[in-house]
Amino acid sequence: MFGPNTYFEDNVNISYSHRDKQFFELFDKTRELFSEIFQLKDYDILFILGGGTTGVESLFYSCKRKINLIGVNGFFKDRWEKMSKNYYKSSNKSPFEMYCRLETSCSTAYEKQGCFIDAVSAFPYYSIPKDTLGFVTCLNKQLGSYIGLAVVGIRKDMWDEFVDEDEISYLNLARYKKYHLISQTPFTTPTYIYEHFYKVLCEFNIDKFKDRLDQVSDMIVNTIGKENIIGELRGPVITFKKDSIPEEFARKYNIYGYWAKRPHYQIFTYTDKVENYKKVMIELNRYRNGK
Repeated sequence: MFGPNTYFEDNVNISYSHRDKQFFELFDKTRELFSEIFQLKDYDILFILGGGTTGVESLFYSCKRKINLIGVNGFFKDRWEKMSKNYYKSSNKSPFEMYCRLETSCSTAYEKQGCFIDAVSAFPYYSIPKDTLGFVTCLNKQLGSYIGLAVVGIRKDMWDEFVDEDEISYLNLARYKKYHLISQTPFTTPTYIYEHFYKVLCEFNIDKFKDRLDQVSDMIVNTIGKENIIGELRGPVITFKKDSIPEEFARKYNIYGYWAKRPHYQIFTYTDKVENYKKVMIELNRYRNGK
């Protein structure tokens, strides 16, 4: 319960192809609206088939220079360091830097200008810092849409640092840029995801979204106790010590980290309605009081 992917209901109705006019128009509208809402006009917005991990790997593959990992130590920084070793670059230019905007394994945010960013679990609660070279996020976490697409933003003046569009690979970001210029993708893309995502964007309000996450964060922290919290007290994920709640409660409500045998428990604050978080926190107090 309250895991890293947003809960929602949708009725899927596939009535046209990804090579039809309806999709071309939807594709362009979705990219433009995304850039407008989050003030990312300086970036080419690319949709990559797969999740955030695929988006991050596309950066390593496509960039001509080596990318060094900096920032908060944790599970994801370690994962990207290992992945980057598969893409050794012989460029004599100095490496670029990349970091996790939010290292979810310890709920700790980090910010530095002039880098690439893994913003998969951070965006849009944590904005993209000024002068960021490129970033990766996905649809299914805070943005509240389907699993299946990564969003990669590359600053428009950065393309000389990326491999040529003619290099055949479905990790090659320049190929996505080429296809996106004609409102298409280099792969068979799931049209219904774009339909749902466009609807989400049309209704999205960043200030209300952040306020909701702060409200849920405060509710969780006040119930569990600040002394039991690991990392940030407000944000997309609250991490806390396992001994701070009864094991029976964690099992009953499938608290994230229980079944996966992770070192701590976590509650992601964007997953569900505020009312459902309230119900579970009230129930937690009952468990603690033996009622």
